[in-house]
Amino acid sequence: MKRVLGLLLLLAGFVLPVIAQDSQTPPPQEQPPSAPTAPSDQTEPVKVKRTWPLPKAEISAGFAYRSYYGPSATSIGMIGAYGSYQYNFYRWLGLEGEVLGVNGSIKVTNLPPQSLHVFTALAGPQIYPLGRHKLDPFGHFMYGGGFLIASVPAFSGFPGNTTTTAVKAWQAGGGLDLSLKPHWAVRVVQFDYVSAKFLGPGVPNQNGKRVSFGIVYRFGEK
Repeated sequence: MKRVLGLLLLLAGFVLPVIAQDSQTPPPQEQPPSAPTAPSDQTEPVKVKRTWPLPKAEISAGFAYRSYYGPSATSIGMIGAYGSYQYNFYRWLGLEGEVLGVNGSIKVTNLPPQSLHVFTALAGPQIYPLGRHKLDPFGHFMYGGGFLIASVPAFSGFPGNTTTTAVKAWQAGGGLDLSLKPHWAVRVVQFDYVSAKFLGPGVPNQNGKRVSFGIVYRFGEK
Protein backbone atom coordinates (compact mmCIF):
# COMPACT_ATOMS: atom_id res chain seq x y z
CA MET A 1 0.00 0.00 0.00
CA LYS A 2 2.81 2.35 0.87
CA ARG A 3 4.42 1.57 -2.46
CA VAL A 4 1.21 2.51 -4.34
CA LEU A 5 0.93 5.82 -2.49
CA GLY A 6 4.56 6.65 -3.19
CA LEU A 7 4.08 5.92 -6.90
CA LEU A 8 1.02 8.19 -7.05
CA LEU A 9 2.89 11.02 -5.33
CA LEU A 10 5.77 10.64 -7.79
CA LEU A 11 3.41 10.83 -10.80
CA ALA A 12 1.72 13.90 -9.33
CA GLY A 13 5.11 15.58 -9.02
CA PHE A 14 5.64 15.23 -12.81
CA VAL A 15 2.09 15.92 -14.03
CA LEU A 16 1.21 19.07 -12.01
CA PRO A 17 4.02 21.26 -13.40
CA VAL A 18 3.09 20.28 -16.98
CA ILE A 19 -0.59 21.20 -16.41
CA ALA A 20 0.37 24.54 -14.87
CA GLN A 21 2.62 25.34 -17.84
CA ASP A 22 -0.10 24.53 -20.36
CA SER A 23 -2.66 26.67 -18.53
CA GLN A 24 -0.54 29.84 -18.80
CA THR A 25 -1.61 32.11 -21.72
CA PRO A 26 1.19 33.32 -23.93
CA PRO A 27 1.91 37.07 -23.72
CA PRO A 28 0.48 39.15 -26.59
CA GLN A 29 2.86 39.86 -29.43
CA GLU A 30 3.87 43.49 -29.86
CA GLN A 31 2.53 45.10 -33.05
CA PRO A 32 4.91 47.24 -35.10
CA PRO A 33 4.04 50.95 -34.95
CA SER A 34 1.87 52.04 -37.85
CA ALA A 35 2.91 54.96 -40.06
CA PRO A 36 0.99 58.20 -39.46
CA THR A 37 -1.71 58.83 -41.99
CA ALA A 38 -2.11 62.19 -43.68
CA PRO A 39 -5.21 64.10 -42.70
CA SER A 40 -7.92 63.91 -45.32
CA ASP A 41 -8.80 67.60 -45.11
CA GLN A 42 -5.52 68.98 -46.48
CA THR A 43 -5.99 71.95 -48.84
CA GLU A 44 -3.66 73.51 -51.44
CA PRO A 45 -1.81 76.67 -50.35
CA VAL A 46 -3.55 79.87 -51.36
CA LYS A 47 -1.69 81.81 -54.03
CA VAL A 48 -1.02 85.38 -52.93
CA LYS A 49 -1.07 88.00 -55.67
CA ARG A 50 2.12 90.04 -55.66
CA THR A 51 1.68 93.76 -55.12
CA TRP A 52 4.29 96.24 -56.30
CA PRO A 53 5.16 99.00 -53.83
CA LEU A 54 4.65 102.65 -54.74
CA PRO A 55 8.09 104.27 -55.09
CA LYS A 56 8.58 107.73 -53.69
CA ALA A 57 10.44 108.84 -56.83
CA GLU A 58 11.96 107.40 -59.98
CA ILE A 59 14.44 108.37 -62.66
CA SER A 60 14.52 107.22 -66.27
CA ALA A 61 16.94 107.56 -69.18
CA GLY A 62 17.24 106.12 -72.65
CA PHE A 63 17.14 106.54 -76.43
CA ALA A 64 14.90 109.08 -78.18
CA TYR A 65 13.85 109.66 -81.80
CA ARG A 66 12.13 112.92 -82.80
CA SER A 67 10.91 114.10 -86.17
CA TYR A 68 11.45 117.73 -87.14
CA TYR A 69 9.67 119.79 -89.78
CA GLY A 70 11.77 122.66 -91.07
CA PRO A 71 11.29 125.34 -93.74
CA SER A 72 9.54 124.38 -96.99
CA ALA A 73 7.97 121.36 -95.27
CA THR A 74 11.38 119.71 -94.94
CA SER A 75 11.14 116.71 -92.64
CA ILE A 76 14.06 114.96 -90.97
CA GLY A 77 14.54 112.39 -88.25
CA MET A 78 16.66 113.32 -85.24
CA ILE A 79 18.12 110.91 -82.70
CA GLY A 80 19.45 111.44 -79.20
CA ALA A 81 18.60 110.72 -75.58
CA TYR A 82 16.27 111.74 -72.77
CA GLY A 83 16.42 111.84 -68.97
CA SER A 84 13.58 112.34 -66.49
CA TYR A 85 12.80 112.60 -62.78
CA GLN A 86 9.37 111.81 -61.36
CA TYR A 87 7.90 112.31 -57.90
CA ASN A 88 4.84 110.16 -57.08
CA PHE A 89 1.92 111.51 -55.05
CA TYR A 90 -0.42 108.54 -55.41
CA ARG A 91 -0.47 105.15 -57.11
CA TRP A 92 -2.14 106.82 -60.08
CA LEU A 93 -0.47 110.27 -60.18
CA GLY A 94 3.06 111.62 -60.38
CA LEU A 95 4.80 114.84 -61.43
CA GLU A 96 7.50 114.40 -64.08
CA GLY A 97 10.27 116.68 -65.31
CA GLU A 98 12.18 115.74 -68.45
CA VAL A 99 15.04 116.97 -70.63
CA LEU A 100 15.66 115.76 -74.17
CA GLY A 101 18.39 116.36 -76.72
CA VAL A 102 18.42 115.19 -80.34
CA ASN A 103 20.61 115.93 -83.38
CA GLY A 104 20.08 115.92 -87.13
CA SER A 105 20.91 117.73 -90.33
CA ILE A 106 19.09 119.22 -93.32
CA LYS A 107 20.63 118.89 -96.77
CA VAL A 108 19.88 121.63 -99.25
CA THR A 109 20.83 121.41 -102.93
CA ASN A 110 24.15 123.18 -103.77
CA LEU A 111 24.61 124.13 -100.10
CA PRO A 112 26.43 122.43 -97.23
CA PRO A 113 24.20 120.52 -94.77
CA GLN A 114 22.76 122.49 -91.86
CA SER A 115 23.30 120.87 -88.47
CA LEU A 116 20.36 121.02 -86.07
CA HIS A 117 20.26 120.40 -82.32
CA VAL A 118 16.89 120.38 -80.54
CA PHE A 119 16.62 120.49 -76.76
CA THR A 120 13.46 120.52 -74.65
CA ALA A 121 12.88 120.94 -70.92
CA LEU A 122 9.31 120.00 -69.99
CA ALA A 123 7.27 119.16 -66.90
CA GLY A 124 3.76 117.92 -66.22
CA PRO A 125 1.53 115.26 -64.65
CA GLN A 126 1.99 111.57 -65.37
CA ILE A 127 -1.12 109.45 -64.88
CA TYR A 128 -1.36 105.68 -64.32
CA PRO A 129 -5.02 104.76 -65.02
CA LEU A 130 -4.61 101.20 -63.67
CA GLY A 131 -2.45 102.04 -60.65
CA ARG A 132 0.98 100.45 -60.23
CA HIS A 133 1.53 96.82 -61.19
CA LYS A 134 4.08 94.69 -63.00
CA LEU A 135 2.95 96.22 -66.31
CA ASP A 136 2.19 99.95 -66.04
CA PRO A 137 0.59 101.90 -68.90
CA PHE A 138 0.75 105.67 -68.41
CA GLY A 139 -0.17 108.94 -70.08
CA HIS A 140 1.09 112.50 -69.64
CA PHE A 141 0.96 116.11 -70.79
CA MET A 142 4.11 118.21 -70.43
CA TYR A 143 4.79 121.89 -71.03
CA GLY A 144 7.96 123.96 -71.00
CA GLY A 145 10.65 125.35 -73.30
CA GLY A 146 12.34 124.27 -76.51
CA PHE A 147 15.73 125.29 -77.92
CA LEU A 148 16.95 125.00 -81.50
CA ILE A 149 20.65 125.42 -82.34
CA ALA A 150 21.23 125.60 -86.11
CA SER A 151 24.77 125.65 -87.49
CA VAL A 152 25.95 126.26 -91.05
CA PRO A 153 29.63 125.65 -91.92
CA ALA A 154 31.75 128.09 -93.93
CA PHE A 155 31.02 127.86 -97.65
CA SER A 156 32.28 129.70 -100.78
CA GLY A 157 34.00 132.43 -98.80
CA PHE A 158 31.12 132.92 -96.37
CA PRO A 159 31.89 132.32 -92.70
CA GLY A 160 30.05 129.73 -90.69
CA ASN A 161 27.03 130.77 -88.67
CA THR A 162 25.23 129.44 -85.58
CA THR A 163 21.83 130.64 -84.35
CA THR A 164 19.96 129.73 -81.18
CA THR A 165 16.19 129.96 -80.85
CA ALA A 166 14.25 129.56 -77.59
CA VAL A 167 10.47 129.01 -77.76
CA LYS A 168 7.60 127.45 -75.83
CA ALA A 169 7.08 123.74 -76.35
CA TRP A 170 4.76 120.95 -75.25
CA GLN A 171 4.18 117.26 -75.75
CA ALA A 172 1.37 114.79 -75.05
CA GLY A 173 1.46 111.02 -75.15
CA GLY A 174 2.04 107.91 -73.10
CA GLY A 175 3.92 104.68 -72.79
CA LEU A 176 4.39 101.36 -71.04
CA ASP A 177 6.75 100.34 -68.21
CA LEU A 178 7.56 96.72 -67.34
CA SER A 179 8.66 96.12 -63.72
CA LEU A 180 11.48 93.60 -63.33
CA LYS A 181 12.30 94.12 -59.65
CA PRO A 182 10.96 96.46 -56.96
CA HIS A 183 13.61 99.06 -57.93
CA TRP A 184 14.11 98.39 -61.64
CA ALA A 185 11.85 98.58 -64.69
CA VAL A 186 12.13 98.81 -68.46
CA ARG A 187 10.42 101.56 -70.40
CA VAL A 188 9.24 99.34 -73.21
CA VAL A 189 8.05 102.22 -75.37
CA GLN A 190 6.88 105.82 -75.15
CA PHE A 191 5.04 107.71 -77.92
CA ASP A 192 4.54 111.48 -77.91
CA TYR A 193 3.17 114.22 -80.14
CA VAL A 194 5.52 117.20 -79.80
CA SER A 195 5.13 120.84 -80.82
CA ALA A 196 7.33 123.97 -80.82
CA LYS A 197 7.41 127.15 -82.93
CA PHE A 198 11.11 127.24 -83.77
CA LEU A 199 10.72 129.27 -86.97
CA GLY A 200 9.23 132.32 -85.27
CA PRO A 201 5.80 134.03 -85.21
CA GLY A 202 3.52 133.78 -88.21
CA VAL A 203 4.80 130.32 -89.07
CA PRO A 204 2.91 127.13 -88.13
CA ASN A 205 4.27 125.18 -85.18
CA GLN A 206 6.94 122.63 -85.99
CA ASN A 207 4.91 119.62 -84.89
CA GLY A 208 6.46 116.19 -84.85
CA LYS A 209 6.43 112.70 -83.42
CA ARG A 210 8.67 111.19 -80.80
CA VAL A 211 9.48 107.58 -79.88
CA SER A 212 11.71 106.57 -76.96
CA PHE A 213 12.60 103.65 -74.72
CA GLY A 214 14.97 103.15 -71.80
CA ILE A 215 15.36 102.01 -68.19
CA VAL A 216 13.71 103.17 -64.94
CA TYR A 217 15.19 103.18 -61.45
CA ARG A 218 12.86 103.58 -58.46
CA PHE A 219 13.85 104.54 -54.93
CA GLY A 220 12.08 105.17 -51.66
CA GLU A 221 8.61 103.88 -50.80
CA LYS A 222 5.36 105.62 -49.88
